[in-house]
Amino acid sequence: MNSRLSFFWLAFLPAAVLCQLRVTPPESFFGHPLGADYHLINYEQYVAYLKKLDAESSRLQLVIVGKTAEGRDQFMAVVTSPENARRLDRFREISGRLSRAKDADEKAARELAREGKSVVWIDGGLHATEVLCAQALAEMAYVLVQRDDPETRRILDDCIILLVHANPDGHDLVANWYMRKSPPETRSAGGVPRLYQKYIGHDNNRDFYASTQPETRNMNRVLYHEWYPQIVYNHHQTGPAGTVMFAPPFRDPFPYECDPLCRVTLDAVSAAMHQRFIAENKPGVTMRSGASYSAWWNGGLRTTTYYHNMVGILTETIGSPNPIQVPFRRERQLPSMDLPFPIEPQTWRLRQSVEYSITANYAILDYASRYRESLLLNVWRMGRNSIEKGLSDTWTPHPRRIAAANSLQEIRRPEDRDAKLYLIPSDQPDFGTAVKFVNMLIDTGIEIERTRQAVQIDGRLVPAGSYLVRLAQAYRPHILSMFEPQVHPDDFAYQGGPPTPPYDSAGWTPAFTFGIDFLRVLDPPRFDATAISGRAAKPTGMVSSPRGLPAGYVLDPRVNDSFVAVNRLLRDGVSVFRVSGSEAQGEVPVLGGSFYVPEAEGLRPKIAKIANEVGVRFRGVAGRPRGTHVPVSRNRIALWDRYGGSMTSGWTRWILEQFEFDFDVAFPPEIDAGALAKYDVLILPDGATFGSSGGGGPQARTPDDPTIPLEWKGRMGNLTLGESLPQVRQFLEAGGTVVAIGSATGIAQRLGLPVESALVDRSGPSPRPLGRDKFFVPGSVLRVRVEDSEPECYGLPATVDVMFDNSPAFAIRADADPSMIRKLAWFDSETPLRSGWAWGQGQLKDAIAALSISVGKGRLLLLGPEVLFRGQTHGSFKFVFNSLFSPKAPQGSK
Repeated sequence: MNSRLSFFWLAFLPAAVLCQLRVTPPESFFGHPLGADYHLINYEQYVAYLKKLDAESSRLQLVIVGKTAEGRDQFMAVVTSPENARRLDRFREISGRLSRAKDADEKAARELAREGKSVVWIDGGLHATEVLCAQALAEMAYVLVQRDDPETRRILDDCIILLVHANPDGHDLVANWYMRKSPPETRSAGGVPRLYQKYIGHDNNRDFYASTQPETRNMNRVLYHEWYPQIVYNHHQTGPAGTVMFAPPFRDPFPYECDPLCRVTLDAVSAAMHQRFIAENKPGVTMRSGASYSAWWNGGLRTTTYYHNMVGILTETIGSPNPIQVPFRRERQLPSMDLPFPIEPQTWRLRQSVEYSITANYAILDYASRYRESLLLNVWRMGRNSIEKGLSDTWTPHPRRIAAANSLQEIRRPEDRDAKLYLIPSDQPDFGTAVKFVNMLIDTGIEIERTRQAVQIDGRLVPAGSYLVRLAQAYRPHILSMFEPQVHPDDFAYQGGPPTPPYDSAGWTPAFTFGIDFLRVLDPPRFDATAISGRAAKPTGMVSSPRGLPAGYVLDPRVNDSFVAVNRLLRDGVSVFRVSGSEAQGEVPVLGGSFYVPEAEGLRPKIAKIANEVGVRFRGVAGRPRGTHVPVSRNRIALWDRYGGSMTSGWTRWILEQFEFDFDVAFPPEIDAGALAKYDVLILPDGATFGSSGGGGPQARTPDDPTIPLEWKGRMGNLTLGESLPQVRQFLEAGGTVVAIGSATGIAQRLGLPVESALVDRSGPSPRPLGRDKFFVPGSVLRVRVEDSEPECYGLPATVDVMFDNSPAFAIRADADPSMIRKLAWFDSETPLRSGWAWGQGQLKDAIAALSISVGKGRLLLLGPEVLFRGQTHGSFKFVFNSLFSPKAPQGSK
């Protein structure tokens, strides 16, 4: 057949058959099947292949959703039938209208549901060392554009599938690291030298209500502003030992704020998955008690969706490009309700895991196709339920309220009603942080208004320009989760047994940890307010002056962004002081810890520029403020990190960059070699602990692996008692400042300082740590009392909400010299819990949360709670920020 006749013949073939003929299979493009032994494709290859599929098939469109932290394009593939592809804007509009549920008429909603298409999100690669997920995502793209069976055609007609690569940077890093070795049998994804997300690594799945990272913001925009999928499937690795995969249903608890229709739809989709695995003779898929996963916590990619009326699916699947073994586990061999089809021990290959992933995807897509209209309509129903609750008197149930009640009337006391709106006043001291909180809500799809007139609420005059968050909107569960305390149930495997740890945090409540001022309004008046379009603008910066020439300018120490302004001033060579006393100059309060900038030639345009860019206010004062004036140093800061990357160090690095502190990252070999001599401050975040010495110095800890670049080898090793601790002691004694957070506070004991744990059981012959049956506080928000006159606490209120995750709490030994120790924060209540779960919280009464100890000429700051937790605890950042402006620098500093 000649080429002209061939073209004539092809022109009359159905589009689906043409698609099937033209599409390049993975093995032809990569030289091996996806999931082949000892092979991984990287992100660059992944994108090149999807671009080829985009060119070859009318079923797939590749779009860029934004840039990553390292500047790569983050791609999403939109897959559907060619007919649907021509009307994507319309289907996106329908999905959004039903999700937002603003069409109050059920008839209109039914018509939209009949016209619309199910939108299903399927992602891969979020945790890049879970290498299966990105490989399976590429395979899924090929399968959807290549298959031409009736089921696939039906799915493509009924559904719009979003194939989202969740972590391009990490994919390239891990795949390239794995493939660097030859022969193939020596390859391993272990020992990756740095975090697979620039700052936060594995915690990139802990960022989805905070939206701090660019990849998170890209995905949240797709989820809550553009496509509003009804089902969100988040692939992970690895499965419980003795199985192949964990798939939902999840174990309890399920969040009380969320719509029950969301939960039962999740269970229906999950049942479809398990049914398909068994029908395809794919054993080894467990559920519920088969693993620790629950739906309680808000913050992960799939968990935040529950608070937006979406069905979030998580699977955890075994697999490695190096063949592995499914081990024998006696308890996994007997069929049960949570493991209906056990798998026998056997050799397992990544290709098999890819096929399991495709089965899971198809089970979800088949459900979304068969129940398209009901899925779409039920999303609208859940949204309408939320809107109606936001307009009515409602009570969200929780265990503490139920346990204390003897009647329905006691559960539904008028004062315990859910708020109908939250008001964030514009006259609060740190309005800039409140705006950041507002933008966090906006990024996750919450609608915000701004008041145009002052209003009286409960005897308080709330000025114009305040932010208003109405509960009468579709994503009401998410709003409640952001403002209200979580009340995690007491969760025990059996009566008298130890607590069962939650999947992640038991409580979070960002309105508490941001330290913002807000009002719960139960019976709202009429507001004159305007809806915000886009993100909220930072506060208007300004420079004010008294009559006559100012002596200088004051920055409020309560404002977090004051630290940004000070760092810019110091970088520009401007003199800045901290004022110890408080006074009032006219209408200008000068608080203890205020930053004072004396008037100088050429200063005014500099501070005007900073005020405008940062959104802070420089208040001119007529006279030099009273009290001691301590010069603020541009200190040289070292931040501990380790080979492979520490997430807590990465979060700290991100925070320091956001607030424009200059710093260097210091690895254990550098510390051991005396590098601390060139710094003024050392930050030891949670995880920076001192272990037993390896002997022979840091190079003895470096593996003899020629494939590891010298740059990375120089970072290997841990902090040790023999090499590292003497260097830190010398640094302190010479006048340095060490800021230790969380588990890093163990340095005090290592240095022999008179501080001990307050969480000990003294009932026996000798003190011992409290067991979990007596004290257990997993990731919860607690309140501490603060000594706000201390320099480390400047700008903090008298009480602060902090994140406590089974954190240290301290007591001062009886033999301590009181002049050497200053108590900064402590638990002054037997019930410090604000949000989450605190079993045995009374044990914390009078325990110290933060203190400062003099060591030689220096000081050691011990911060037990996670004061920088995941970049979300803005209300406690100042514990660290103040300490970075230490009043005394070590000898020899400039």
